[in-house]
Amino acid sequence: MSSAPRDSFPMRLNRYISICGLASRRKAEALIAAGRVTVGGVTEESVGRVINGDEEILVDGLPARIARPTYLVMNKPAGVLSAASDARRRTVMDLLPDRYRQIGLFPVGRLDLDSEGLIILTNDGKFAQGIIHPSSCVKKTYIVLLKRVLERKQMMEWASGVIIEGKVVAPLEISPEEDSCGGRMFRIVLGEGFKREIKMMASAVGNGVLRLKRVGIGGLFLKKLPPRMFCEYNCSDLWNMISNGGEV
Repeated sequence: MSSAPRDSFPMRLNRYISICGLASRRKAEALIAAGRVTVGGVTEESVGRVINGDEEILVDGLPARIARPTYLVMNKPAGVLSAASDARRRTVMDLLPDRYRQIGLFPVGRLDLDSEGLIILTNDGKFAQGIIHPSSCVKKTYIVLLKRVLERKQMMEWASGVIIEGKVVAPLEISPEEDSCGGRMFRIVLGEGFKREIKMMASAVGNGVLRLKRVGIGGLFLKKLPPRMFCEYNCSDLWNMISNGGEV
């Protein structure tokens, strides 16, 4: 018997195995095709099988159960992928204790390999969508160290919007930070973001990014959490910090 909410069903068997944290959907299909999955005591080899939630599902003879919803906030270091798994590089999952490895966690949004800062890990897809969907209007705040001094004219050009792949793209806010880097450090706030957005905007105004750190997700800001470390929260507390303000 599954432990998923009744309104989650019916669902495809490969999706169920995936959200149990046992494999990706594609790998789950391979497990099914290989005859390593049973449904109600009968070996199932159809990757299109739909289950109702009342069946006992076994993978390699072990029960497949959906893990409890889990919510982690991590200070991702540079040099680590924001991915659930990768065959060649370390991921944020490799920084977690073993007890978190098989419960279907995934990063909410992404930070580039060489970027650092706040990232949320969860196995709650609805919660993740609430953060990344444009309709939620959850801002992301970054501290960016540029390769060269950004003159005021260039900053104003950036603030008003630059053309990227035929579209005008602008941050919600851009402002200089007080620093010892000679006018190269800025605070940038984004609304709906896309891959490498800040780096592409910097390039459009004739500059480049040396260091990029995400310090805010909505009202939640990174203050004391050391690199590589994480904190676990319940859903309501974490969403409250994102919505109304909080620090880690």
